[in-house]
Amino acid sequence: MKRGKLLLVPVGIGATNASAMLPTDTLKQINALDYFIAERAKTARAYLKSIGFVKAMASVQIAELNKHESEDYNALLDPCTNGFNCGLLSEAGVPGVADPGGGVIAAAHAPGIEVVPLIGPSSILLALMAAGMNGQRFSFHGYLPKESGELIKELKRLEAESMQHNVTQIFIEPPFRNEKLKDKMLQSLNKNTRICLATNLTAPDQSIVSKTVVEMKKIKISIDRKPTVFLMYAGKTVK
Repeated sequence: MKRGKLLLVPVGIGATNASAMLPTDTLKQINALDYFIAERAKTARAYLKSIGFVKAMASVQIAELNKHESEDYNALLDPCTNGFNCGLLSEAGVPGVADPGGGVIAAAHAPGIEVVPLIGPSSILLALMAAGMNGQRFSFHGYLPKESGELIKELKRLEAESMQHNVTQIFIEPPFRNEKLKDKMLQSLNKNTRICLATNLTAPDQSIVSKTVVEMKKIKISIDRKPTVFLMYAGKTVK
């Protein structure tokens, strides 16, 4: 039996107009699916409705990916094994990037299930595009340490690395800790280091502010509990 494909479905943060966020062919492929894997079925259904999913939700099967426990990924991939295409949804963004779906994707590759990344928004790349930093050399670090001392130590390490290698450093944080991270960056980084706060990307109220530390200290910007991508660049001036 021919195996189905695992389609990696991009999820925007707040865009209400699907045509503004997803290409027509991406929407067409999503609308053809009957099986999905997601962290939470409730939010997956809400997202599918928001992009105009054409099928009745009662006819769609959504298997939940429990990121806190050991998973039988092969069981989640049963639809693909039985010849049906299946979509993997992130809570926000793209599957497999700062997302627990990576295990499912690795499990799909093992028996030769074709993995198809669908075109759509990635907040990390959108933020890098708009930051005015080095787009030829960059590194994504996921989440930084929670403890204040370790966080400051890591920020300084990343700043030194950025300065030495002209690399843009990219990281994220749970939205409820955004303000703490922003404050620690402003307190501990060199005044000429550039930082970018890219907030609510793809949503109607998205905000992208990219300034040096000394400039950022002069303005008021609230990112509390708003999905934000943080970028830092201490290298040579980008030309």
